[in-house]
Amino acid sequence: MNGWRWLKGYLRAYSGASITKKAIAIYIVVVLVPGCLLFLLYFQQTSGIIEREMSDSMLQTLNQAEYNISNGLDNVASVSDSVIANQGIAQYLSGSTKPAYEQFEDFQELEKLLVSLERNRGIHRIRLFVDPRLTYSREDIHFFSLQDLDREAAWYRNMISRNGGNYWRGTYLQPYLGESDAKVISAVRMLHDPLHYESVIGVLSVDVKVSMIQEILSRVSLSSSQEVFVVDDDRRLVSHQDAARLGQPADLTAAQMEQLAKSKEGSFRDDQGTTSFLYRRIPNTDWSIVAKLPTSELSGKSVVLTKVSAVLLLGIGSIVFIFFLVLAFAAAAESLAKRVRDMNRTLKAEGSAHFDGSLPKPKGDLRQLESAISRMVQTVHDLTAESYRSKLHERDAQLKALQAQVDPHFLYNTLDSMNWMAIRRGADEISDLIEALSTYFRLSLNKGSDVVTLAEELQLIRSYMHIHNTRDDSGIELFCEVEETLLSCRLPKLTLQPIVENAVLHGIHMKRPKRGTIDISAKLEGPWLTIEIRDDGVGMTPERLAQLLEPPSPDNKVESYGLYNVHERLRLFSRDNGAGVTLTSKPGSGTNVLLKIKI
Repeated sequence: MNGWRWLKGYLRAYSGASITKKAIAIYIVVVLVPGCLLFLLYFQQTSGIIEREMSDSMLQTLNQAEYNISNGLDNVASVSDSVIANQGIAQYLSGSTKPAYEQFEDFQELEKLLVSLERNRGIHRIRLFVDPRLTYSREDIHFFSLQDLDREAAWYRNMISRNGGNYWRGTYLQPYLGESDAKVISAVRMLHDPLHYESVIGVLSVDVKVSMIQEILSRVSLSSSQEVFVVDDDRRLVSHQDAARLGQPADLTAAQMEQLAKSKEGSFRDDQGTTSFLYRRIPNTDWSIVAKLPTSELSGKSVVLTKVSAVLLLGIGSIVFIFFLVLAFAAAAESLAKRVRDMNRTLKAEGSAHFDGSLPKPKGDLRQLESAISRMVQTVHDLTAESYRSKLHERDAQLKALQAQVDPHFLYNTLDSMNWMAIRRGADEISDLIEALSTYFRLSLNKGSDVVTLAEELQLIRSYMHIHNTRDDSGIELFCEVEETLLSCRLPKLTLQPIVENAVLHGIHMKRPKRGTIDISAKLEGPWLTIEIRDDGVGMTPERLAQLLEPPSPDNKVESYGLYNVHERLRLFSRDNGAGVTLTSKPGSGTNVLLKIKI
């Protein structure tokens, strides 16, 4: 029942609505809502499918790269297996007690073996770390001392945990005797004494230049903004297109590293969803090959298809809607044209007086048009009168501006003449006072500019205090502690003077005797210039503090209006509500005024 009432109310409102509102309602019901629903349904069905297909396709590319890398690593592992499969290897490496000539014969056999195995494709160097008591342990080409190994290194501990199996050591810079240093990866393994298995008789390292992996990764093409690299479980880069980053930490979070370790292959996105990662574990290693690319490139095809579909759906719906809309407008066009012609005739015959609201108006959009025309005519009259008044005010302001330009020059010239007269008569105190007053007026007027530097504002304060101390013979000392780098900071004119004046008149002058100090300091705090003005006057109560920054009213005192004025000007100048004045005070303990200005 309630639904039926709502429907009848809606139909009544629709029947009385304007043509524009009816057209909008029809468009929403017939075109927009169905189109959006179809678009949403299509997007949900297609975007996920296309993204999965794109992800699977890219993973297949990564799989091929992983297969090629694995083949290369398997070849290296086979060479390592060939070394330990040699029947005499254990006997050679455990022969530290043999005579030197027998050790030399062992050395020749071992070197022939290693040199022959180095001819395998991709092998750069085979190194054996042996008992330092062997005569050839310092040969430094193929044979090195076990003491040369860093037993605290992470790769060494990982190798020990493999108990004789191959461990792939990530990219590192290895110096070689007789040739330039090279960045390599290595298959390292322990060699045990078969008679005393707990005894380590050597460590085998089969070195491969990292360029082997980089060459494979360079052939991976997923997107124009891709970044493909190999990373180990310690987040160190094994291979990367930027050679300077090899061995450095990868741009992966701890959570993303955990994701790499969860499965053999897969994909995930960063927390913002803007970057996608595809990865594939490399068998028999703790390495993963990772492709990092913008999510927009991964889902780009689905976005394009959904946009095309949306355009087609909305285009077809719009064509159907326009067809019916043309029919509806054709039915109403004649009556609307007749009413417009009647209104034009009325305007030509009677002017705008017909639209003063005294005559009855027809219902619908034309009634609103007639009322609008009436308001427009009245607005034109009002604007004409306002323009005339504005021109009068403008002329008056120009005259006042000319007068304001003359008065300061006359004042400066007069004070200058008085200063020279005082100097000629030896009245130095009068000359100092006149010069301070001239400086005060010059800085306070500042050629009509509303913005000054902190240096100019401090000079104005010094002139003011000089005049005040000379006039009242008071002992108020002014201290300014401001770094030179802050003197060029800009702030509204007459920012400090009202506060210093309040400190003098309502703080220090209320003491007996009327003596005290005013300290001004400034510092930078990020984008803020903070200026602190401290006096040792009589202070004020918390109730009085709460009133000082309230908007002025007829019963406000002068100092209250001055502080409120400074507070509002600083907020407008900084364009930030965090700027302004902060007051702290206690009766008998002076007052601190903190100004915050955004520079």
